[in-house]
Amino acid sequence: MHKLVIHRLGPIEHCALECTSFMTLTGFQASGKSTIAKAIYFFRTIKEDIASLAERQALGGVVINGIEDEYYYGSEVSLEEALENALQKKFFSTFGLSGGKVNETYMEYYFTQTCSITIRLKQDEIKCPAHAVPGYLQIIFSDCLRTFLQEKNHCFFATSLGVSREKKNQLNHELYQLFDDDCTVVYIPAGRSMITLLSRQFNYIYATMGDDQKQSLDVCTRDYIERTLRLKPEFSDGIQHVTTHSPGKSLSLFIERGLALNLIKKILKGDYRYNNGEEQILLGDGNYVKLNFASSGQQECVWILNLLFYYLIQKKPVLFIIEEPESHLFPESQKYITELIALVNHCGHSIVLTTHSPYVLGTLNNLLYAYTIPSQYRKKASEIIHAWIWLNYQQFNSWFVKDGTIETCMDDEIHMIQNEKIDEISKVINQDFDQLLDLQSTDEDGVML
Repeated sequence: MHKLVIHRLGPIEHCALECTSFMTLTGFQASGKSTIAKAIYFFRTIKEDIASLAERQALGGVVINGIEDEYYYGSEVSLEEALENALQKKFFSTFGLSGGKVNETYMEYYFTQTCSITIRLKQDEIKCPAHAVPGYLQIIFSDCLRTFLQEKNHCFFATSLGVSREKKNQLNHELYQLFDDDCTVVYIPAGRSMITLLSRQFNYIYATMGDDQKQSLDVCTRDYIERTLRLKPEFSDGIQHVTTHSPGKSLSLFIERGLALNLIKKILKGDYRYNNGEEQILLGDGNYVKLNFASSGQQECVWILNLLFYYLIQKKPVLFIIEEPESHLFPESQKYITELIALVNHCGHSIVLTTHSPYVLGTLNNLLYAYTIPSQYRKKASEIIHAWIWLNYQQFNSWFVKDGTIETCMDDEIHMIQNEKIDEISKVINQDFDQLLDLQSTDEDGVML
């Protein structure tokens, strides 16, 4: 089982957690939920970094704008050195430049008992006229990973047609085994409505941005933008006509697709279509509304729905990292989008979810409880909540992020999220209300009436 450790990074003072198939992170604003989510993204995409760097090495030296202009990721640099350079650039692009006690900042990720990576931020000894260089990274690969990188140095031979697909697939397979991870990572950030609001204009804006401007975006947001721009044409005939690239069409895929489309229609109150460079919500009877004129809830959730559905029918394992899926949604729609995410998890995909919503957490509790229903009641229970949406508590975990650390939200006896964690803010609200009530039952001298 994968394990993540973070120490003194952003608002996180220290946390350590084991990564399960479905993880939720809740807690107060700016408590560090996004820091944990981005750390998972950082480590879980390293296998793609290695594959990309190995291909670039075969194709010759290519300059990549990083912390310094002299960083090269091509044939003159070993694969291990190239990965170290790439991870340094990726770290600062993901988390920004950190100040404070940088010599104490580190992250560790254990993919297996023998495969791990440690990132330590240290103060650089080089001094500028006015200040010290903000910091540099010490990157520590476990022995088996370092050996793998050395063995795969110059592992590709490029022809005029590039590197053969067979060779790339072989390397990917070996990386999946090394990291015990065959998931593509899809990050869906918070604040996505601005990208959707611009809609048609954003294609032009992003296309005209220089490399330096694109690099100024954090790596998770940039990945999301480029992924959605790339996938828009897949929806030219509407979401219902998105085709699968996986071989064959099974009964299970037919059921999954039907359940997903039903939930999407309930959430979106229409169908999505990308038509002649324009994003639209189809309302029926030939009517539609341009996405940038749709409701804020539709704008916030539409690409969560599109990405979940697209990868669901492709039948390739994905780790979805979704920030605040409840944004701008009415509680009923929050329930439906949570059920859609649970359906995707049931179909073999992994989930990391950040949320502030008691409705999301309450829905998750219903799905966890349904899984524990005794066998004699399961048929009737599935008529209330479809069995393919139930959540297996053995593959689920929930964490509360607070005061720089995390604590589990799970009740080990009933295998559900603790109600006191769901209602954490209710305590504060109720305390204020109780104090106001006390004013009416106390005389001027403070004596209870």
